[in-house]
Amino acid sequence: MSSADPQPPPSLGATVVGLYALLPSEFTAARNAAAADAGRAGDKDLAKRIKALPKPSTAAWLVNLLAHRRREDLDQVLELGAALREAQEDLDQKQLRRLSTERQRLLRAIVRQARDLASELDHSVSESLAAEAEQTLWAAMTDPSAAEAVASGQLVRSLAASGWEEVDLDGAVADPDSIAHGAGGRAGAGAGRVGAAKDKGGSQDSSAVRLRQAEARRAVRKAQADLEEAAAAEHTAQEALDAAQREVDEAAGRRDELTDEIDELRERIRQLEREVATVDRRSGKLERERDHARRAARAARRAAEKARQKLADAQDAADAGN
Repeated sequence: MSSADPQPPPSLGATVVGLYALLPSEFTAARNAAAADAGRAGDKDLAKRIKALPKPSTAAWLVNLLAHRRREDLDQVLELGAALREAQEDLDQKQLRRLSTERQRLLRAIVRQARDLASELDHSVSESLAAEAEQTLWAAMTDPSAAEAVASGQLVRSLAASGWEEVDLDGAVADPDSIAHGAGGRAGAGAGRVGAAKDKGGSQDSSAVRLRQAEARRAVRKAQADLEEAAAAEHTAQEALDAAQREVDEAAGRRDELTDEIDELRERIRQLEREVATVDRRSGKLERERDHARRAARAARRAAEKARQKLADAQDAADAGN
């Protein structure tokens, strides 16, 4: 082949690796140029696939920057994620607390490094975008497939974790075929070692079997944990029900006591009302007797006054006759 012969275009994988290591401001022009080179080389399909590569979001670029320029630090984060997943599967709460503290420290440190790198490249990153990048790294720690995606250095968008559930990677990676998602949590090994693993005949199948087995064990542990949590909740709820029933019974008993007291008071009121009626009748009789006695006393006073007058008149007459 002479030197004038056209050179074969680079593979899609090699092109992707180069493009997603660039600054966001350089991406579009470099992508279009790579697509044009592939077209001139006669690979129209490759040119079309390169042209369709999306520009990464700023948060995704920031994480890619770590994959390309701070690989050892990123591997440390992903390895800690694997340890966290193992502790979660084993329900090792003490280990989880220790590793969670380390996770927070490590994530803050590596995001700070990423922002410093971006500043050195004259590309400032806001707090909100830095938080989005940190969220992406946390998602990579919770899911081995997400870890592979982050380790590839070709993220298109940020990732989000929902507890320890599988992370949604749809449309998250520029060349998904180059990544063996879920390859046992060794995301720090990177895309190159993943490709080597593909060349080893049935190793991919055995990895898939191990992954399914690990997922099955994790599902059993989760079901056991859910059962224990549900049983504890049932016990707590039953205790609350028993306590509430005791309070209801006590309230019902107290109500019965008060009702009895009300009945007794009502009977006492009726008794007192009868006594009041008896006293009223006697009082009326006594008032009538008093009025009769008052009239009799007035008549007796008038009779006595008349008798005294008569006596006086008689004495006067007797004195005049003498």
